[in-house]
Amino acid sequence: MVKQKQSKGMTRDELVSILQVALLFFTLLVGRELGKVYSTHHEVSQLSLGFVVEEEERAGFVRDVVEGFDSDLEVGLAFTLRSTQDMERPVTKMPDYVRRWFISVTLSAIVIQQPEISEVEVNMYVEGEPMLTAIFPFQREKVPYMRLLKRTMALRIEAPERFREIVQEASELYGGEVKFTFTGQVLTHNLFLKAWLPFSTTRYPLVRAPHLDYTSSDWTDTDGHPIRHTTVGKDTYVSVQLWNPTRVHSIWENVTVAIYPEGTDEPILTVQKEVGVAPTTTATYVFSFSFEEPSVYRYALEAPDGLSIGRDESPRLMVELG
Repeated sequence: MVKQKQSKGMTRDELVSILQVALLFFTLLVGRELGKVYSTHHEVSQLSLGFVVEEEERAGFVRDVVEGFDSDLEVGLAFTLRSTQDMERPVTKMPDYVRRWFISVTLSAIVIQQPEISEVEVNMYVEGEPMLTAIFPFQREKVPYMRLLKRTMALRIEAPERFREIVQEASELYGGEVKFTFTGQVLTHNLFLKAWLPFSTTRYPLVRAPHLDYTSSDWTDTDGHPIRHTTVGKDTYVSVQLWNPTRVHSIWENVTVAIYPEGTDEPILTVQKEVGVAPTTTATYVFSFSFEEPSVYRYALEAPDGLSIGRDESPRLMVELG
């Protein structure tokens, strides 16, 4: 009888089993890491960016540059994830190529890794014309969950003479209002991947106090029709049409109408109203009067530091006995 020799090494089936277990373990590790990447990308897709600069600071910066001073505009960027809600408003725009990362990965993350941001590029346009481009190489830092990650940058105009021209032209055209557009992009780090997240925001600072523009005025009756004759005791109106030249600011002013008998320098009646006009809008306000004496009358219009229409510029109204 021949004894069967017992094998001291592993059989083929045992080796295959061990390799399968190792492969499964490796696959689980890879799946876990992909899950981390996917979750980090999901956090990046929730990244919000707030543009922080006060309107008074913008207006002061513009005035300084227009007057020839060498000035910087301090702006801030605040980054947060969706768990933080005390933002003015997010201005980040997610591009498609970022949203479509790992679209087929469905693994749940075991450990969520916070996204990081570093380099920031900022461009400034005044009334649509580029004024500066600046790149700030910040150190990589994680975006926190429960607070804001803040970045502060000092911007300086590259062509101050052209800047002054544009600001002055816009100020004259839009009642002291100037359009500023800030665009840029932020470099985000998603583990071994990088992406630029663009942002943009448009603001309209005032470089001088805005005022309503005078359009027209006239004597009118109760139906709003222009008149040149009326009688004592009858309701009569001065209708004033005003235009707001700004694009985003409503303007409120105290407008005074004073009535003068022709040939005198002292008004016999004065009415004041607080009038408000929405941006890029014309509004009509009426001031009511009733005359006690027959005469020929004119009116004058005035607003503090604003419109001023002398009585010689107004039409004549003849008031007769009824």
